[in-house]
Amino acid sequence: MFQYIRKVIRKIRRRYVRNLQRRNLPKAAPSVAEAILPLDSDTYTIAPSHLKAMIDQDKPFVLLDVREKWEYEMVHIEGAILIPFGELPRRFREVTPGGEIVVYCHWGMRGLDAAFLLQQLGFKSVRSLVGGIDRWAQEIDTDILRY
Repeated sequence: MFQYIRKVIRKIRRRYVRNLQRRNLPKAAPSVAEAILPLDSDTYTIAPSHLKAMIDQDKPFVLLDVREKWEYEMVHIEGAILIPFGELPRRFREVTPGGEIVVYCHWGMRGLDAAFLLQQLGFKSVRSLVGGIDRWAQEIDTDILRY
Protein backbone atom coordinates (compact mmCIF):
# COMPACT_ATOMS: atom_id res chain seq x y z
CA MET A 1 0.00 0.00 0.00
CA PHE A 2 2.79 2.39 0.97
CA GLN A 3 4.63 1.76 -2.31
CA TYR A 4 1.46 2.44 -4.28
CA ILE A 5 0.99 5.79 -2.51
CA ARG A 6 4.63 6.76 -3.20
CA LYS A 7 4.17 5.82 -6.86
CA VAL A 8 1.04 7.98 -7.15
CA ILE A 9 2.74 10.92 -5.45
CA ARG A 10 5.72 10.69 -7.83
CA LYS A 11 3.37 10.59 -10.80
CA ILE A 12 1.47 13.67 -9.59
CA ARG A 13 4.72 15.52 -8.90
CA ARG A 14 6.05 14.75 -12.42
CA ARG A 15 2.82 16.03 -14.00
CA TYR A 16 2.90 19.16 -11.89
CA VAL A 17 6.51 19.95 -12.82
CA ARG A 18 5.80 19.28 -16.52
CA ASN A 19 2.76 21.57 -16.43
CA LEU A 20 4.79 24.34 -14.81
CA GLN A 21 7.50 24.00 -17.44
CA ARG A 22 4.93 24.11 -20.25
CA ARG A 23 3.33 27.28 -18.95
CA ASN A 24 6.63 29.14 -19.04
CA LEU A 25 5.32 31.57 -16.45
CA PRO A 26 7.03 34.94 -16.00
CA LYS A 27 8.64 35.75 -12.68
CA ALA A 28 6.37 37.33 -10.10
CA ALA A 29 6.57 41.03 -9.36
CA PRO A 30 7.88 42.00 -5.91
CA SER A 31 4.50 43.57 -5.07
CA VAL A 32 0.98 43.71 -6.45
CA ALA A 33 1.34 47.41 -7.19
CA GLU A 34 4.43 46.73 -9.30
CA ALA A 35 2.63 43.95 -11.13
CA ILE A 36 -0.04 46.45 -12.18
CA LEU A 37 2.08 49.51 -12.96
CA PRO A 38 3.88 48.22 -16.08
CA LEU A 39 0.55 48.40 -17.91
CA ASP A 40 -0.69 51.66 -19.39
CA SER A 41 -1.50 53.12 -15.99
CA ASP A 42 -3.72 55.91 -17.34
CA THR A 43 -5.99 53.40 -19.04
CA TYR A 44 -6.27 50.63 -16.47
CA THR A 45 -5.36 51.97 -13.03
CA ILE A 46 -5.95 54.84 -10.65
CA ALA A 47 -3.76 55.86 -7.73
CA PRO A 48 -5.34 56.22 -4.28
CA SER A 49 -4.62 59.96 -4.30
CA HIS A 50 -6.53 60.41 -7.57
CA LEU A 51 -9.48 58.41 -6.25
CA LYS A 52 -9.49 60.59 -3.12
CA ALA A 53 -9.54 63.70 -5.33
CA MET A 54 -12.52 62.31 -7.28
CA ILE A 55 -14.39 61.69 -4.03
CA ASP A 56 -13.53 65.13 -2.64
CA GLN A 57 -14.67 66.83 -5.86
CA ASP A 58 -17.96 64.87 -5.86
CA LYS A 59 -17.27 63.57 -9.36
CA PRO A 60 -19.93 61.10 -10.51
CA PHE A 61 -18.55 57.57 -10.69
CA VAL A 62 -19.28 54.05 -9.48
CA LEU A 63 -16.98 52.65 -6.79
CA LEU A 64 -17.11 48.87 -7.10
CA ASP A 65 -15.74 46.56 -4.40
CA VAL A 66 -15.04 43.09 -5.85
CA ARG A 67 -13.88 41.43 -2.62
CA GLU A 68 -15.91 38.82 -0.78
CA LYS A 69 -18.83 39.80 1.46
CA TRP A 70 -16.91 39.08 4.67
CA GLU A 71 -14.09 41.37 3.52
CA TYR A 72 -16.55 44.14 2.67
CA GLU A 73 -18.24 43.81 6.07
CA MET A 74 -14.87 44.08 7.78
CA VAL A 75 -13.85 47.29 5.99
CA HIS A 76 -14.77 49.16 2.82
CA ILE A 77 -14.46 52.58 1.23
CA GLU A 78 -17.56 54.64 1.90
CA GLY A 79 -19.95 54.68 -1.05
CA ALA A 80 -18.71 51.42 -2.56
CA ILE A 81 -21.11 48.82 -3.89
CA LEU A 82 -20.25 45.16 -3.41
CA ILE A 83 -20.25 42.65 -6.23
CA PRO A 84 -17.75 39.87 -5.44
CA PHE A 85 -15.48 39.07 -8.38
CA GLY A 86 -16.87 35.55 -8.70
CA GLU A 87 -20.39 36.95 -9.10
CA LEU A 88 -19.46 39.75 -11.50
CA PRO A 89 -20.05 37.81 -14.76
CA ARG A 90 -23.73 37.35 -13.88
CA ARG A 91 -24.29 40.58 -11.90
CA PHE A 92 -22.46 43.13 -14.08
CA ARG A 93 -25.81 44.62 -15.18
CA GLU A 94 -26.14 46.09 -11.68
CA VAL A 95 -23.33 48.51 -12.58
CA THR A 96 -24.50 51.65 -14.37
CA PRO A 97 -23.02 51.68 -17.89
CA GLY A 98 -21.65 54.83 -19.49
CA GLY A 99 -20.07 56.46 -16.45
CA GLU A 100 -16.66 56.05 -14.92
CA ILE A 101 -16.10 52.96 -12.78
CA VAL A 102 -13.35 52.48 -10.20
CA VAL A 103 -12.86 48.89 -9.06
CA TYR A 104 -10.96 47.80 -5.98
CA CYS A 105 -10.16 44.68 -4.01
CA HIS A 106 -7.73 43.88 -1.20
CA TRP A 107 -4.37 44.33 -2.95
CA GLY A 108 -5.26 45.10 -6.56
CA MET A 109 -5.20 41.88 -8.56
CA ARG A 110 -8.90 40.96 -8.42
CA GLY A 111 -9.68 44.61 -9.09
CA LEU A 112 -7.54 44.62 -12.20
CA ASP A 113 -9.13 41.37 -13.41
CA ALA A 114 -12.57 42.86 -12.79
CA ALA A 115 -11.65 46.04 -14.69
CA PHE A 116 -10.53 43.97 -17.70
CA LEU A 117 -13.71 41.87 -17.51
CA LEU A 118 -15.94 44.95 -17.41
CA GLN A 119 -14.08 46.45 -20.38
CA GLN A 120 -14.63 43.23 -22.32
CA LEU A 121 -18.32 43.45 -21.45
CA GLY A 122 -18.53 46.88 -23.06
CA PHE A 123 -17.90 49.29 -20.19
CA LYS A 124 -15.72 52.13 -21.48
CA SER A 125 -14.09 53.88 -18.53
CA VAL A 126 -13.04 51.29 -15.95
CA ARG A 127 -9.97 51.57 -13.75
CA SER A 128 -8.56 49.52 -10.90
CA LEU A 129 -7.29 51.06 -7.66
CA VAL A 130 -3.55 50.41 -7.50
CA GLY A 131 -2.76 48.43 -4.34
CA GLY A 132 -6.44 48.01 -3.47
CA ILE A 133 -7.94 48.94 -0.14
CA ASP A 134 -4.68 48.01 1.58
CA ARG A 135 -2.81 50.84 -0.14
CA TRP A 136 -5.81 53.13 0.41
CA ALA A 137 -5.50 52.37 4.15
CA GLN A 138 -1.77 53.12 4.08
CA GLU A 139 -1.93 56.38 2.12
CA ILE A 140 -5.39 57.93 2.47
CA ASP A 141 -7.46 56.63 5.38
CA THR A 142 -5.03 55.33 7.99
CA ASP A 143 -7.84 54.82 10.52
CA ILE A 144 -9.48 51.95 8.65
CA LEU A 145 -8.68 48.34 9.43
CA ARG A 146 -5.90 46.62 7.50
CA TYR A 147 -6.06 42.85 7.24
